[in-house]
Amino acid sequence: MMGGALVVFCQDGIIENISIGKSDFARNINSSVETKYRIASISKTITAIAVMQLVEQNLLDLDADISSILGYSVQNPNYPTSPITTRMLLSHTSTIIDGSTYSNFLSATVNNNPIPNLSEILTPTGSFYTSAQFNNTIPGTYFNYSNINYVILGTIVEKVSNLRFDVYCKQNISVPLGIDASFNVNDLTDIDQLAVLYRKINGVWTPQADNYQGTQPVFSNLNGYIPGTNGGRFGPQGGFRCSGQDLAKIFLVLMNKGNFNGDTLLLPSSCNAMFSNEWTFNGSNGNNYYGLFRSWGLGIHRITSTPGNDLALTGSTSMLGHTGEAYGLVSDAYFDTIRKVGFVFMNNGVGINYQSNSNSVFYTIEQQVFAAIENHGDISSCQSNVGVNPIQKGFNMIYPNPTNGLVNVEIQNRTIQNIKLYDLQGRLIKEISESQFDLSNCLNGTYFIRIQTDKGFFYDKIIKE
Repeated sequence: MMGGALVVFCQDGIIENISIGKSDFARNINSSVETKYRIASISKTITAIAVMQLVEQNLLDLDADISSILGYSVQNPNYPTSPITTRMLLSHTSTIIDGSTYSNFLSATVNNNPIPNLSEILTPTGSFYTSAQFNNTIPGTYFNYSNINYVILGTIVEKVSNLRFDVYCKQNISVPLGIDASFNVNDLTDIDQLAVLYRKINGVWTPQADNYQGTQPVFSNLNGYIPGTNGGRFGPQGGFRCSGQDLAKIFLVLMNKGNFNGDTLLLPSSCNAMFSNEWTFNGSNGNNYYGLFRSWGLGIHRITSTPGNDLALTGSTSMLGHTGEAYGLVSDAYFDTIRKVGFVFMNNGVGINYQSNSNSVFYTIEQQVFAAIENHGDISSCQSNVGVNPIQKGFNMIYPNPTNGLVNVEIQNRTIQNIKLYDLQGRLIKEISESQFDLSNCLNGTYFIRIQTDKGFFYDKIIKE
């Protein structure tokens, strides 16, 4: 593996944040927790958040015909009287697929000046149109994962908000969360923190994307761009750049029903709608992608944990999130609302082709990472966080609490092996091997304490004042 990031989180924050390898092989730049990756199709969940925000503002109706939003007729030629809706786009049941002209249309979208209008691929008079762009199924009844659904959604976000898609997402997702992430590479604070994506071709690591060599690219075809004409220019289907820890923050917000530590993106009702079943495979009602896609929400892949198919964490009966693959990168971001555990995994290339086996449709490298999380991570502590193994007052003690300095920890009939102190964003502040430690040099506020003993983990919060 060239390099990568793994972040594991509980409902209350990040518990592991690991970076390995190189983000830029040619310039010998090591990966770090600040390294940004083009996260591929996990970007679709970010796009779905933008859509749901507009729904909350009553600016968008999930069940309205998208023709009324885009300003031209979008019809499946096989079923011209069946409307295609935003809900169908989000759940990949619109019947619009990545047809034979999609690749050329996408290339023209990125490179041509002027950028072609989205109508050029969706309407019969368009230069990229083909009837093969549509499945011969009734809209809303058949699942077929496709990128163009989210190109259309990005354009709808622009049409409704009157903002460029990248600008909307920066203002309404990245800035509110305080993260350095964007659909526009020019927004990134430090271009050197962006990972180059690789494939190893004939034994040679070969850049595939984001090989900017420390220089911000210049996009001349954005001059004069009119929002609402083709949001695909900004990659709503796969072009979000983000670090592992910042992507974990987005998914922590989703896991916590729209709000995490005071940072709000959505209402709980919107999160519930995203998580709810829009489609489940019954054997004939969709392309299940070799068993990987067995259930879908709104911009959310609903893992059913079926052995040999969509199995991720073996201890989870279901998970919510998204996967991604492009230009040599593989990415995953999922969480379990029952076990209160989630993870983000991304890499920027492997030295051999991605391998598979009969255990799961996820690649072997992903399965190995999932197994490491399950077998070696402290994820049992995630449930401890919500009621299992809390500090029992009167038997186990953290004192004084609140404190202005020294802290003592006592766990009845347990030998304390390790203590970790985290801030409320999940960042590790201190690692302590003694049962007494000093917070004098820490800022005032609330901290999260994890106590490892010879018989398990214990959790509580401590206030420094």
